[in-house]
Amino acid sequence: MIRDRSPIATEIRATVAVAAPLAVANLAQMAMGLTNTIMVGYLGAASLAAAGLGGVLYFMLLMLCQGVLTAVAPLAAHAIGAEDHPTAGRVAGAGLIVAAVLAVPVIAILTIMPRLLIALGYEPALAAEIGDYLQMIRWGAPAFLGFAVLRFLLVAMFRTRIVMLVPLLAIPINVALNWALIFGHFGLPAWGSAGSGCATAIVQWLTLLCFAGYMLTMPTRMPVRLAVRVLSEIPRILRLGLPIGALLGLEVGLFAITGIVMGLLGADALGAHQLVLNVASLSFMVPLGLGQAATVRVAFQLGLGVPAAARRAAFVAVALGASFMTATAVALLLLPRTIASAYIDLGDPANAGLIAIAVQLFTIAALFQIFDGVQVIAAGALRGYRDTTAPMLLAAIGYWAIGFVCSWLLAFPLGLGAVGLWFGLALGLGIVAISLTLRLRFRARAQIRTIGAPLLATKELPA
Repeated sequence: MIRDRSPIATEIRATVAVAAPLAVANLAQMAMGLTNTIMVGYLGAASLAAAGLGGVLYFMLLMLCQGVLTAVAPLAAHAIGAEDHPTAGRVAGAGLIVAAVLAVPVIAILTIMPRLLIALGYEPALAAEIGDYLQMIRWGAPAFLGFAVLRFLLVAMFRTRIVMLVPLLAIPINVALNWALIFGHFGLPAWGSAGSGCATAIVQWLTLLCFAGYMLTMPTRMPVRLAVRVLSEIPRILRLGLPIGALLGLEVGLFAITGIVMGLLGADALGAHQLVLNVASLSFMVPLGLGQAATVRVAFQLGLGVPAAARRAAFVAVALGASFMTATAVALLLLPRTIASAYIDLGDPANAGLIAIAVQLFTIAALFQIFDGVQVIAAGALRGYRDTTAPMLLAAIGYWAIGFVCSWLLAFPLGLGAVGLWFGLALGLGIVAISLTLRLRFRARAQIRTIGAPLLATKELPA
């Protein structure tokens, strides 16, 4: 027990120790996507469009599946907190089985996707190039979902440095593989955009092997058990994970549909939307990491039987995220044109319309940032309490019944255009952030009343 610093200071230190590497890992994943886009861009607009859409389809399907597998983190962290390591190993083994099963429909959907695109009216040549890209990248799906399970287990064990280092090391490997397979070097054929898909799949298998190899060489090895008893953990993963996947689907779907609707307002509006959303996505990686840390910190403390420390872990993470996003909101308010200049030439008269809309959206994004950060951390903490169904329902109401409906009304009947769409998004995110925070407060207090544990200091992270 820590005696030389306050419980809150101890929890801040513990949360940052977990969240910082996760935020860096999240940024590294974004960097690999940016690398693919830049390198395929040298092939021309058609190849860029094929790889871009193919990548969006691939990762959207994987994110939904990964949402289900997210349940591994709180279940394993709770077991580790209770010093029940065999159960944590069985949870991971069950997660690998679920990952293998989920990979099958992902591969099947990506296989038939070119025919679906032609049926939707895509040009055969473009659909064929998208198909070539998907034919390569689809084989990375089992590896992606497999290393997601091992990543969640490592996070539950507070082994976050390896979770950060592997994606960072993967960036130069991804660059080299893209260079070799897109343009044909080292005696390899030039596969164009399909080469980028192949490079991505190879990197994902290498990542899986790195995580698996690390676990086999850990001083305190966590066995990933694949025995008959593992099957009993699968229903627990699905009960907890399916609502998480649905919540991610609601959120991803909201932004996807908003982007489509934004295109109805013209190229300048869509360009401004993508620019500001990209900036917001970068800063979002920090609260996302805090939300992932909150999941395992809360579950770990509950496994210890210290619900007051779990509550403290949850709200320290929320406070840290709100503080960070408030700082980024101030930057968006004060420096919108400076930030936009990193993406677009401000001196080009052809960009004047896009810039004017982007400056307006940056103002709304300031509110958007704070709400988005709070909601993802509150949702992560609730997962630590194994509370995922209510957050899913709250998200459905906030994002769609209120947020999207208001976006549409403000943008079109009331004529506010792109600004109206973003006001609706901010409103929906605000409602979800407030409702999830209140839900978190309720669950934390209820857990303390149920167990009746004293307010103990936070236990230090395992070495």
